[in-house]
Amino acid sequence: MNGTNVIGAASIGNPGPSWHVEGTGDFNGDGFSDILWQNDDGSVAIWEMNGANTIGAAVLGNPGPSWHAKGTGDFSGDGRADILWQNDSGEAAIWEMNGTNVIGAASIGNPGPDWHIMGTGDYNNDGKSDILWQNSSGAVAIWEMNGTNILAAATIANPGPTWHA
Repeated sequence: MNGTNVIGAASIGNPGPSWHVEGTGDFNGDGFSDILWQNDDGSVAIWEMNGANTIGAAVLGNPGPSWHAKGTGDFSGDGRADILWQNDSGEAAIWEMNGTNVIGAASIGNPGPDWHIMGTGDYNNDGKSDILWQNSSGAVAIWEMNGTNILAAATIANPGPTWHA
């Protein structure tokens, strides 16, 4: 894409129906978005990309089917995407990445199963990704992060349970 114009299209492969795209991010720091996949059995893989060309692919491991890749972001500020996880009990974790290598992994807390990770973004403008949460009640919260450490956590609004981030 170039803005809203398609400048090229290509099939990049088919890992099969049990694999699902869970996010994109620049995992290897080369300036190109890569693809994060998760299998129904919990296995996770990254396809390193250069445009529509796969330049590397690796299965990273399997945290189990109760863990779900919920997003990507540069939590450590090193210029490479990391993987944000949440399990069925509500526990969150981050895998800090360098390409297809997990260089650090840590649980970052458990707000409970009623809280759901909705996205990532740099909400405090420190160059590191933070986490956007929403509760089943509708409450919205942000965890400001520094790597796998929570710097601040605050509920910022509650538009009600019919609104979803």
